[in-house]
Amino acid sequence: MKALLFGLLCAVFSPLLLVGSLVFACRVRFINMPRGISGTAYEPYMARLILHLIGSRRDAVSERIAAHLPALSPLVMRILVHPMANAARWSGFRGSFFAFPGPRPSTLLTFISHRTHFFDTAIAAAAEPNSPIRQFVFLGAGWDTRAYGPLSEGVDLAGTGVKVFEVDEPPTQQVKVHALRAAGAEHSHVTFAPTDFNQQSWLDSLREHGFDPALPTFILWEGVTMYLDDAAVSKTLAQVAGLAPGSRIAFDFLSRELVFSRKPYVVMGTYMRYALKSFYGERMHFGISTAAPARQQVMDFFEGRGLVVENFEPLGREAGRSTPIGGLVVASR
Repeated sequence: MKALLFGLLCAVFSPLLLVGSLVFACRVRFINMPRGISGTAYEPYMARLILHLIGSRRDAVSERIAAHLPALSPLVMRILVHPMANAARWSGFRGSFFAFPGPRPSTLLTFISHRTHFFDTAIAAAAEPNSPIRQFVFLGAGWDTRAYGPLSEGVDLAGTGVKVFEVDEPPTQQVKVHALRAAGAEHSHVTFAPTDFNQQSWLDSLREHGFDPALPTFILWEGVTMYLDDAAVSKTLAQVAGLAPGSRIAFDFLSRELVFSRKPYVVMGTYMRYALKSFYGERMHFGISTAAPARQQVMDFFEGRGLVVENFEPLGREAGRSTPIGGLVVASR
């Protein structure tokens, strides 16, 4: 019944949703991309924004900054985001897409909820009073708002006393800072380290902004690796392996089979590559093979780069000869 009511409400809102989607796409293409601002940052952000609006996951700052992001004008919020959220809220429908922490095993349509919960939990563990972590780094932060309010686990990084850094390309980070200021969101506890990744090491930029490599550090690297090449990913992991003992990195990856359109993801991988290129102008370059046994392949990959896997969750089924679409990892120095 809830699913039926949700479908009926979406049908009623469909003219608004269609126009809103077109306006959003145009703003990404003609405002966002020409300024060098990340387009793919909107996907995880929009999912978390919807989860907040329907009451599944608390993230008040995501709502406050929305109207100040280039592709999300107040108009787009009114005719796209809010109608979708209202349809889910009024119907009570959560299904798999709107559920939090989301179904297991997750799918390509539901993995963002799974990923969000996985990383929320990893951050909460790193922020515990008895944790050795003294610095948090959001690498390629995009529109992530975890540093600006309580997580679903009740942790608030602003009140932990640890140093918090965000690293990103200058155009994206400048918009983020502007949005936080315009929304009146407290951000004095966060140090922003703009980095042109083609010209400067992210670690060098952090050092210039007060980062101490001798302190145990937690790094969140979400939704980034698939757009880098193998060498860039390996270099970043090697740099993490050179940080202080007790340091950890949490990141997600897609299956190499999916990224390069190999069996069993020939069709799905081809479609994803086309969609990313046509809409965001992005290409996928990196993946870790998840052909069975996926868990062992992931552990071998990290151990070859000086890190030990503390936690691994597949995106998709791992049983038998299944090939998950990717995975979520926390690895330690």
